[in-house]
Amino acid sequence: MRKTRYTAAAIAGCIVMFGLAAIAGATPTQEEVFQSINDNVRSTDDFTKAVPYMLVGAGVFILCLLFNYHRKHRKVPRKAYNPSRLSRELCRRINLRSVELKQLKILAEDQEVEYPLTLILCPSLLGKAIRSPNVKVDRAVVKQMVQKLRQGLVDKI
Repeated sequence: MRKTRYTAAAIAGCIVMFGLAAIAGATPTQEEVFQSINDNVRSTDDFTKAVPYMLVGAGVFILCLLFNYHRKHRKVPRKAYNPSRLSRELCRRINLRSVELKQLKILAEDQEVEYPLTLILCPSLLGKAIRSPNVKVDRAVVKQMVQKLRQGLVDKI
């Protein structure tokens, strides 16, 4: 059994050696060399088979970029503090009319307060604003507003 393996290997080795010798012994002519060079230079590579793979690669790259961007830029919640929205909501809750809100704005300007809601939240500041002599303020409207605020506080307690 071993002899047949060695014999087969020896025969295969001889065939390979004779084949290599035949290839090495065959010297091409000058025309064959120039023809081979010319064929290699003129041959155009066909990239049509590689285009789908390149497109898939570009798509995967773009998806990776988008995922990375989305992961880094988390959604920031919108700013909850908006003075005009807050004043509208507060006016709805305590049933303030637009005339009363305008009077609050006038009183806030007189007291150099940035937001008129500060006067509602701070009764001492509202009292100080009412006592100040301001010609633009309609005292009857302010009196009704203060009564509403008192009534709202009494109802809550």
